[in-house]
Amino acid sequence: MNTTFSNQQIDMAERPVVDAVSFQPLHIKYKRVVLINTIIAIFFLLLLGASGFYLPLSEKSSLLLEYKAVVLGGSAFFSLLLLGLNMAGVSKKGYAVREHDIVYKSGLLSQKQTTIPFNRVQHVEIYEGVLLRLFGLCRIEFFTAGGSLGDLKIPGLPLVEANKIKNYVIEQVLPQVNDTVEKTSNDHLNNEE
Repeated sequence: MNTTFSNQQIDMAERPVVDAVSFQPLHIKYKRVVLINTIIAIFFLLLLGASGFYLPLSEKSSLLLEYKAVVLGGSAFFSLLLLGLNMAGVSKKGYAVREHDIVYKSGLLSQKQTTIPFNRVQHVEIYEGVLLRLFGLCRIEFFTAGGSLGDLKIPGLPLVEANKIKNYVIEQVLPQVNDTVEKTSNDHLNNEE
């Protein structure tokens, strides 16, 4: 076993840049899914803000009434803020499938890019919730070694597109698995001789 150690410096200017990747936007129908989910959240937020109006009025009713109005006004403000951020955030999400990995970007205020190399993928799942299925969409999840939850989740994909991505990733992972099994078998046979 003769291996030579090498630790050459890498010229980062010659490396490919992730920003140069052309990201695919999520399906246009996904905005409707986000809108419906946000409206449901807003309903409960406004219900919570309005819950003070069910309290009985006392002798200090004007102060209590002002307090109730501030709470309801605050919940309405946060509801509109939530709606605006969620809807604008959808347009900032995108994904790119490359030769050796998949990249997903998201975030409006704090942006995030996640890259999963195919050789780290353990399995891939496609999830269709009730609301996603209603619009013909799904979410694809990539699991890597050691992760109990999906390490990368891409929502808002048509089912056909998600299946294409899943099949491509599996095709990329299987040759690596077969090479590893073949190498292990060959090593085992060499050790027996």
